[in-house]
Parts: sequence; C-alpha cells; structure tokens
Amino acid sequence: VITVSAAVNLMRLKNGSTPVVMLRNCVTEASALQLAEGIRLYGKKADLQALELPYNHQMGAAGIRAIVDVVIQEDLALEEFDFSYSPHFGKAVLEAVEPLLEKKGPRLCTLRLADCSLRSSTLSVLSKSAPRLRLQTVDLSGNPLAGAGEAIAELLEAPVLQELCLACCGFELADIQQIAEQLPYASLRSLQLARNGIRRAGLQALADNLASCRIEELGLEGNELQAADLGCLGEAWVKRPFARLRLSGNLMT
Repeated sequence: VITVSAAVNLMRLKNGSTPVVMLRNCVTEASALQLAEGIRLYGKKADLQALELPYNHQMGAAGIRAIVDVVIQEDLALEEFDFSYSPHFGKAVLEAVEPLLEKKGPRLCTLRLADCSLRSSTLSVLSKSAPRLRLQTVDLSGNPLAGAGEAIAELLEAPVLQELCLACCGFELADIQQIAEQLPYASLRSLQLARNGIRRAGLQALADNLASCRIEELGLEGNELQAADLGCLGEAWVKRPFARLRLSGNLMT
C-alpha cells in the first residue's frame, strides 16, 4: 500500500480480510488521523491484525495516540504494531502505546520500536508493566540503551515474552550481565544481541546462564568475538543444546 487513502479504501472495498496494513514513509500527522478514522470504520470488517508504520518521519505522537485510541475504543484484536525507524519519536512513542499495553481483552503480541531514540530512562514504561504484559515479541534494536540492563532484565519478567531483539544498542558489560542473570527466570526463546561489542566477558556472562534458561536462538553477530572466546558456549551447549547460534561478522580467523 502506497498511501493512507489507498489503505483506507482497501479496507473499505475489499470483500475479504486485510489483516496487515503496511505504510512506509508516507504517513504524516494529518494522514495518521485519517488512518485512525479508517480503522474505526473498517478495521473490524477488514479483520486488521497488524499495523506496520516504519520510516514515517512526519508522523508525531498525536497521530500514534489517535490510532491507539481507536484500537482501544473499538476493541480491535490488533496483534502487531511497528513504529520502527523513526528516531524523532523518542519516549513519546512508548507513552502513546502504553494504554494499548494495559487494555483489557485482546492484547498486543508484537511491538517493534527499532531506532526510535529510546533510552535507558524511557524503558520504565515497558518494564514497570512487565508482569502484566502479553507481548511475545519486542524489538528495541538500534536504540542507544547503554545503562538499560536493569530495565531490560525487568522487561524479561513479561510472562509470555518469546523473542527480544536488542541489536546495535551500545550495551555496557554490566548491562549484558544483568540481562544474562535474568535469563533463567524468563520465558524467552530468542535473544538477538548483534553488534553490541559484547566480547569475551559478556559472552561468558551469557554462557553461564544458557544451560538453565529456555533460549533456543542466540544472535551474536558482529561482536568482536574470537574463536578462542567460544569455549564457554561449547560448554553451555553440552549442558543444554540449543538450536541456532548466529556468529557471522566476528573475528574468527
């Protein structure tokens, strides 16, 4: 779909369902209101389940709130929101979607906020609600989250969280250690930590907890790891084999 008008008309005219609406780099603050009204009128008819709105640099928090308000008022069973790659949002995007995370009835399962200029201090919106969240997938990649280890660890208390994407977040060693220590108590199955400068000490912290957690897929691409660093991973795998390990872009030669 190229424009908001086209998306609304598609939901209005199509006889079957339109479960996914994807609008990239075309939603403004004004057209977000138009989209919200279209969702109010036709969202249930279209059986709308996923709204993907990445790279929309002219949409602001008011537009997001308008969409969220409609989803709540109409009790739509929306499962996925994607507002990624809009660094102008900052904390405002989390504050705008917060009511949706707390709503009764059908709840959001997937939230993608990659590269939205979120910081450690802003993650409290998610972490404070973690025990009540029904999110299964969260993508916070590309946000400057140095110092956010404690908040991420609290987010891992979300009872059905399965996948957490944290690539390119600039974590410090202490962050990785705090995240690793929470893994045995989490439901997480997939953890993506590519390009975070983890190196040997961070890898050891993760490996120490892999045998006692549920992780089946671990992404460690581009973390300046060397072949000699991988012994701890081998030991962890012997204790509890896991299905997928991603190591491309490391210093293996």
